[in-house]
Amino acid sequence: MSSRTRRLKNILRHVRAGSIIFVVVVLVFTAGLAIFVGSRIHDMRRETLLLRGEVNTQEATMEYDRYLLTRVNIITMVSSRLEGLLASGADSAAVEKYLMEETNIIIATIDPDTTGLYGLINGTYVDGSGWVPDADYEPTERPWYRETQPTEGQITFVDPYVDAQTNTVMLTVSKLLNDGESVLAMDVSLRPIQEMVENVAASTQGGQAYLMDENGNVIVHSDREQLEKNYLEEPDSLYGKIARRLLVDKETQFEVNAREGNYTVYTHELEGGWYSISLIDRDEWQRPMLQTMIIFAVILGLVVFAIIYVFLRMSAKNAALQELHHRVDQEEKRGEELQALSETDRMTALFDRVSAERKVNEMIGNGSGGMFLELDIDRFKEINDTYGHQTGDAVILAIADALRNTFRTNDITMRLGGDEFGVYAMGIPSQEMGESMIHRLFGRIDALDIPEMNGEKVHISVGAVLIEDGKEATFHDLYAVADEALYISKAINGNSLTFGPDVG
Repeated sequence: MSSRTRRLKNILRHVRAGSIIFVVVVLVFTAGLAIFVGSRIHDMRRETLLLRGEVNTQEATMEYDRYLLTRVNIITMVSSRLEGLLASGADSAAVEKYLMEETNIIIATIDPDTTGLYGLINGTYVDGSGWVPDADYEPTERPWYRETQPTEGQITFVDPYVDAQTNTVMLTVSKLLNDGESVLAMDVSLRPIQEMVENVAASTQGGQAYLMDENGNVIVHSDREQLEKNYLEEPDSLYGKIARRLLVDKETQFEVNAREGNYTVYTHELEGGWYSISLIDRDEWQRPMLQTMIIFAVILGLVVFAIIYVFLRMSAKNAALQELHHRVDQEEKRGEELQALSETDRMTALFDRVSAERKVNEMIGNGSGGMFLELDIDRFKEINDTYGHQTGDAVILAIADALRNTFRTNDITMRLGGDEFGVYAMGIPSQEMGESMIHRLFGRIDALDIPEMNGEKVHISVGAVLIEDGKEATFHDLYAVADEALYISKAINGNSLTFGPDVG
C-alpha cells in the first residue's frame, strides 16, 4: 500500500458529520461557482463575438467608403470641369487633351491601376489613355453608357467584372453630363478593396467578408472562388440565405444556420447600392471557449476527488477569477484600440476634432512648429437654405478635397465641425510661406463649380497663426488665436486671410 493511499485512509478515518456537511456545502458551492463562471465566460465570449463582428463591418465600411468616395469625387470634379469646357465651345481635341491630362494625374497620384477617363462626349468617343477603338466599336452599346443613361446625372457604379489578363476585379464609375447624352466614365481596380476584405476576414478567427450589390452579385470576397457569383441564384446555400435576408427581408444583423455552418452576420450599406458583409463562424469562434470549459471540468473533477485539499481548491478558484479579470482587461484594452480607429470624420474622411487635437499636441510636444489655420465657409447657412442640404454637403466635400490637394500628406487636415475646418502644416517658418500655401488653397476654391449653385462661387474665411519649433503651446492656444483672426477675415468679402500674433 502506497504512502498516499495510507494518508487518504487516515484522513477519511477522522471525518465527522460536520466535516461531511462542510464537504457537501463546498461541493454545492463549487458546482454553483462552476456554472456561474461557465455562464459568465459564455456571455463574455458572445459579447466579444458581437463586438468583433460590428467592428469588422464598421472598419471595413470606413475603408470601402473612403476608397469609393475618392473615385466618386474624381468623376464629379472632372465632369464639372468638362461641362465648363463644353459650355465654352471646346472641341473634341480639347476634350481629349483635358482627359489625357487628368488621366495622367490620376495614375501618378491616386490610382496606378486605372485605365483612365473616357466617354462619349458630344457624340464622339474620347479616351484619356489614348486608346483607339476598332471601327465596329459602338459606345452606346457598352454597359457604362447604357446603365448611366437613366440615372439623371447621378454617379453610377456599373457591375464589376474580372479582367481576363490580370485576374483583377475592375469597376466602372460613370456620370451622365448635363446635356443628357454625354457620359463620362472611369475604370478603376478593386484590388485594394479585395485586399481590405481579405485583411478584415483574416483579423478574426472564423471570419469572412465580402461586398455584394443590391442584385446579389459578388463584388469582392475574401474567398476569391466566390467572385462573379450571384447569391440570389443560390437560395439554399449559406450566402444565398444571407442575400435573401439582407436584400428581401431587409435585416442588417442576424444569425444563419446552413449546411456550411452556423454564422453570425453583420451588414452595412455603402455607396452605389453595395453592401459590406462580415460573417463569423460561431462554432469556430466558440471552440476555444469549449476547450477552456473542458479543461475547467477536468480540473473541477480533480478538485472534487481531493476536496479535503481546500487550499488547492481556493487556489484554483483564484486562478480562474484572475483569468477572468485578465480577459475583461484585454477586452477593455481592445475596446480602447477600436475607439481610436473611429476618430475620423465619416463624411469627409479628414481627422475629427478629437484625434486632430491629440495629433497637433503631440507634434508641438515633439518640437515641430508650423502654421495652424482655421477656416469656415462664407454664407454656408444661406447655401443650405437656398440650394438644399445636399448641395451644402457637396460644398463641404469639395472644401475637404481642396484641403487634401493643397496641403501635404504629413500635414494634419481636420473637420472641426459643421462647415468649420482646420489644418496644422508643419515646418512653415514665415507668414510669406504660409500665405503662399493658403493662396493656393484660394485658387482651388475659386475653381470649384458646384452645379446646383448655378455658377455662384464658394468663398472661405481663414484665420492663421504661426508657432516656432520648440515653443510650448497647445491646440487650444493656437485655436484661440486663429479663431480671433478668422473673426476679422469674416468681415471681408471673398476669400480672405488674417494672421494672428505668433504663439509660444
